[in-house]
Amino acid sequence: MYLMYVDESGDCGLIDSPTRYFVLSGIVLHELRWHQCLDQIHAYRQRMRHGFGLKLREEIHAAAMLTRPGKLVRIQRNDRLTIIRAFADELASMTDLNVINIIVDKQGKAAGYDVFLHAWRALLQRFANTMTYRNFPGPRNADERGMVLADYTDTLKLTRLVRQLRRYNPVPNKSGQGYRDM
Repeated sequence: MYLMYVDESGDCGLIDSPTRYFVLSGIVLHELRWHQCLDQIHAYRQRMRHGFGLKLREEIHAAAMLTRPGKLVRIQRNDRLTIIRAFADELASMTDLNVINIIVDKQGKAAGYDVFLHAWRALLQRFANTMTYRNFPGPRNADERGMVLADYTDTLKLTRLVRQLRRYNPVPNKSGQGYRDM
C-alpha cells in the first residue's frame, strides 16, 4: 500500500485572495519503506538538535522559520536556513520517497471555478494513475492500493470528492475531445 501525506499552500479562494496560486503537495511512500524513512528522519532531527538546538518536536515549517520564527528566534536565521536546506537534501536522498505537486494559477479563472475540487481531483487522479501503471519506484505488492492522509483542509468537501471519484472519474482524452471514466 502507498501512503500519501498531502499539505496545501495558499488559499483556494478566487475573490480577494491573498495568493495567486493554490498548491497541493503529496509525499508518497510505500508501506514497506515507512519505518526506514522514519528512522532516517529521526536521525536527521537528532543531528539538527545537536548541531543547532532544534528540539525534536519543533515543526520544520519554512514560512514560519523564516518570517515568523516565534520560539525558534533563539536559532540564528542563517542556521534556520541551513536546517531547511538540510531537510530538503535529506528528503531528496530517500530514493523510495516520491512527491506529487499540483499548482493552480488562479489568475484568469472564471468566477465559478472551484480551485479546491480541481486541484484535489488532479492530485488524486495522478496518485491513482501512478499506482495503476506501477510508476512509483521501490517495493510493490501484487495489487497496490493507496491511502491519502491530508493535513487540515475542507474535510467534508474532500470526502464528497473521494466518494464521487470511486464511482465516476471523468478524465479528458488526450485529443481534447470527450472523456473516459477511469
